Amino acid sequence: MIGRQRQMIALVALCLATGVPIIVLSGGPFATYTQLASSTLACLAAALCGTAARRATGTVRGGWALLAAGCLCWGLGNFYWSWSELVVHAEVLFPSPADAGYLLFPLFGTAGLMLVAGWASAGSRLTVLLDGLIAGCALFVVGWVVTVRSVWQAGGDSAFAFVVSLAYPVGDIVLATMAVLVAGRMRRGGRGVGLLLVLGLVGMATSDVMFALDTSAGTYTTGQASDAGFFICFAAFGAAGWTATRRPMVFDGAGVMTRWQIMLPYLPFGLAGCVAAGQVLTGGQVDGAEALPLLAGLIMILLRQLSTLLHNSRLARRLQHQAYHDPLTRLGNRALFTETLQSALTSATPAAVVYLDLDDFKVINDSLGHDAGDAVLRAVADRLQSCFAQPDTVVRLGGDEFAVLTFRVDALPVQAQRLLTELAEPLQVGARTVRVSASVGIAISDGRPTRPEDLRKNVDLAMYAAKAQGKNRYALFTPSMRHDFDRELMWRAELHQALTDEALHVAYQPIVGIGDRRVVGVEALARWDHPVLGSVAPDLFIPVAERAALIGELGMFVLRRACAEFAAWPGAAEAYLSVNVSPLQMLSPQFCDRVAATLAETGLRPQQLVLEITENALADESEVIGTLVQLRATGVRVAIDDFGTGYASLRYLHRFPADIVKIDRTYVQDITRDPAALRIVGTLWQLFHAIGLTAVAEGVEDPVQAEMLIELGCPLGQGFLFGQPGPLAGLAITARDPQSSGAGIGPPPAVSRGYGSLAGT
Repeated sequence: MIGRQRQMIALVALCLATGVPIIVLSGGPFATYTQLASSTLACLAAALCGTAARRATGTVRGGWALLAAGCLCWGLGNFYWSWSELVVHAEVLFPSPADAGYLLFPLFGTAGLMLVAGWASAGSRLTVLLDGLIAGCALFVVGWVVTVRSVWQAGGDSAFAFVVSLAYPVGDIVLATMAVLVAGRMRRGGRGVGLLLVLGLVGMATSDVMFALDTSAGTYTTGQASDAGFFICFAAFGAAGWTATRRPMVFDGAGVMTRWQIMLPYLPFGLAGCVAAGQVLTGGQVDGAEALPLLAGLIMILLRQLSTLLHNSRLARRLQHQAYHDPLTRLGNRALFTETLQSALTSATPAAVVYLDLDDFKVINDSLGHDAGDAVLRAVADRLQSCFAQPDTVVRLGGDEFAVLTFRVDALPVQAQRLLTELAEPLQVGARTVRVSASVGIAISDGRPTRPEDLRKNVDLAMYAAKAQGKNRYALFTPSMRHDFDRELMWRAELHQALTDEALHVAYQPIVGIGDRRVVGVEALARWDHPVLGSVAPDLFIPVAERAALIGELGMFVLRRACAEFAAWPGAAEAYLSVNVSPLQMLSPQFCDRVAATLAETGLRPQQLVLEITENALADESEVIGTLVQLRATGVRVAIDDFGTGYASLRYLHRFPADIVKIDRTYVQDITRDPAALRIVGTLWQLFHAIGLTAVAEGVEDPVQAEMLIELGCPLGQGFLFGQPGPLAGLAITARDPQSSGAGIGPPPAVSRGYGSLAGT
């Protein structure tokens, strides 16, 4: 920014410096030749403005083309004047072709500047028009006193000559008016081109006025000092065209007028008033040609004030709407919700707040992009409004959080369920179909005095309770939720401290060949022995870790610890290590790199590691499949855990890069008493074998179950019958008798699909 300012100062100084030679040479023998220099400079300015026109687009291109035409016409007219004086040595007649070129400059220049600066300025088009009329009336008064009256009184040899004589000062007034308007359109940080154009207009108007005065007095000579303004004008126009080709122009179109923009049109009117007052004070008289423009200007000022008030009123309403509404969804925002809730709780009417938080919305943003996420938010807003119509207040609090303030509290559960059903309908986002769910909290004020912050806390707790219950549901606030919330905070703090202190450890449960009871793998399980509370169940602290965004840290702790301990275990060469991972871990872009770094650090081969994901993680196949493909490309294998308990369909099995399927314990437990369960398990085993997946039966707890699984052809099993989770060093390495309680290692069965054996050999 500072560099641009310095460059602009240098350009302005250079433009002003072009007028110095004519001042120095004025009155000398070479003064007449300066006409050629000014003509050449005008043609150069025309070329630079033409270049700016080629680089510009839209109406701005036409504006620069008109400016180029105006400069060229002035230059050609001045060449004709120079030819007559320097070559033909003849007096230039008046009017002549030179006058045509001179007068076309203000005509083309005014039209060009209107297109370059644009009509859509600060305020409104009416304000711009009034600004021009005010400045024009005021400058006409000044011009009348300075030049126009003398030209008018002098008359002309003919009517045409008289009109041409008047056209010069009128053109100067128009140019001065445009200088005022362009100055009012300039914006901080982008005033370079506008400043140069204003400088050029001022230079032209000044020299034209001096030319008119000297001509009227009969004292004008070619190359006098007053011609310096012509040099400055075309140097500035050329510099403006050159600057416009390097960076785009910036004029004010924001609709907010600064103080100096408001005051600028009043300056020439004040000058006109001073000129009129000066005449009266010196004994002169204000004639009709001055009084009428002054009166018209005063009327325009009053109209401008009215226009400004109306514009500011519209602007204030728009700003107020923006302050209380979300620009993306056009719903109310947090500020509107806060004020409306405060007002609602002062009445005795029961009110309720419905708080909605989209489930796993970050996944949509990360996988499909923020444009898709915005489309989903707009669709959610529409569905919210269809469920909660006026006079309910529907707002977007921020991110993926929405809230509804309603006085219809009786049917809220029905409304909440309807909302969840509406949200479950598929959304078409571009070429993708997206399904959205939400966790909804409801808190009701019974009409007694309630603080807004208390009701907001209650509805927050209800929403978190809905998430804790499995998401995609609603929960109504009850006082017990405060106790649950306090307990949740306690567990989060304790778990965070345990991870910091590395107070957790890893237990291992064997995975064996059911027929020979040989250990072919071990599953690593996180365990937490609290110094005060004792052993904390994984079913308690794993969900806490997911809700507290600690699951990534916990998962990597288990992976690093398990890989390090397994690599040092004597039986590792003929077995594999199975580690559970959360779907939230797999959404991290660094997950695959972290797994590879852990394997390299511990010296474990990728084929010795199996990562287990739950069947529910497959429900949204697009989110994890990319990570699974990357992992398996390195040699790491994938197991689907708890198959049969989630929402995944059998059709997923051949589409997902998996090697192992672990049948949930609920199927295994029923095979001894339910013939249908036995047939289902047998059919599953045949299916898995046919598509090249290795099956592991979970939850094997008694020998009868084991025998039946052997008869069904199930190769591998895991459960308390074969060993409970414990230290890795406690697992026996040698093969054991089926009646004993130990565990042994033998060659693991091979895995089809070309992914290597379960032992990783």
